[in-house]
Amino acid sequence: MAGAVRKALSGDGFAAAFCATSVALALAFAFPQPAFAGIAEDINAWLCGILRDTCNWIFAGQADMLRSIGADGVLAADFAQMLGSAGDVTMYDLVRGVWQAAILPIGCGMLSLVFTVQLIKVSQRMDGNASMPGVKEVVFMLVFFAVFLFLIQNSFDLMQAVYQVVQLAIDRVTGLFGTGSELDLSEVSITTTDDDVAALLAMLVVALVSWVVVIVAYVVALVVSWARAIQIYVMAAFSPIPLALVSLDETRQMGVGYLKNFAAVCLAGVIILVLLVSFPIVLGGLDAASAGVPVVDSIVGGLSYALQYLAMCVLLILSLVKSGSWARDILGG
Repeated sequence: MAGAVRKALSGDGFAAAFCATSVALALAFAFPQPAFAGIAEDINAWLCGILRDTCNWIFAGQADMLRSIGADGVLAADFAQMLGSAGDVTMYDLVRGVWQAAILPIGCGMLSLVFTVQLIKVSQRMDGNASMPGVKEVVFMLVFFAVFLFLIQNSFDLMQAVYQVVQLAIDRVTGLFGTGSELDLSEVSITTTDDDVAALLAMLVVALVSWVVVIVAYVVALVVSWARAIQIYVMAAFSPIPLALVSLDETRQMGVGYLKNFAAVCLAGVIILVLLVSFPIVLGGLDAASAGVPVVDSIVGGLSYALQYLAMCVLLILSLVKSGSWARDILGG
């Protein structure tokens, strides 16, 4: 066996084949194929694609997180289920029990006091020659007392009806515009149109930083929505007292102010929903070159868009905080 191998290696055929192979390899190294020259560009494009998709996923996730508050959260919930439940008891059951057991008797007592005061005023104006006008005033007071007694005894349901009117408006806004448009970063920022790894890395850092700002906006939106729900429940529970104040001329403005404030708190839900739905729409209207900053390269353009994005997030937070004041301004508060 060893002799056969030695004989094959020492033959003229092997020497010729070895020489031919060596020449072919030398020519291959001397004239490389151009197909291998694009490996670096392919890797760069692949890496940029991953970074671009990651940025788009992060920004789209932020918009989806904010939209979920208005579509499936507290704003669109029914009056009896705004804050969920703990076992078999809900916040609705608690405040309705407080209204029925504690506040309703107070309201009825205040109305009886108002009726007594009005009756005394009528009796002081009556004399022996004006009995019929006095009787008319007493009959009017009885009708007045019956109407306000009905309002006070059904005050919780009346406040719930006001909320349901606003909830109908919220449902119609959601049905008209949905939960907002999708955010495609490639349509608004020149950073994601170039295969520039440095620019996309800068955008990724901005996307991660913006997560913090959007989380703050999300927390603020939840706090404002939950605070609105709690305020609606508490105001509905104490509604017999201000409605009883409406029956007296000296305190009527206090009761009217309560009704305006309750309507404003309910209306704030529509304002919050409009802010959350319009947020991705406004972001989609931003442009990397619209801030007045000269776009020297994609990194500058990306940072220009990122600053606008962060500014819009801060503006969203401030708008959510001011939603209650805007609602009161709408009602002339």
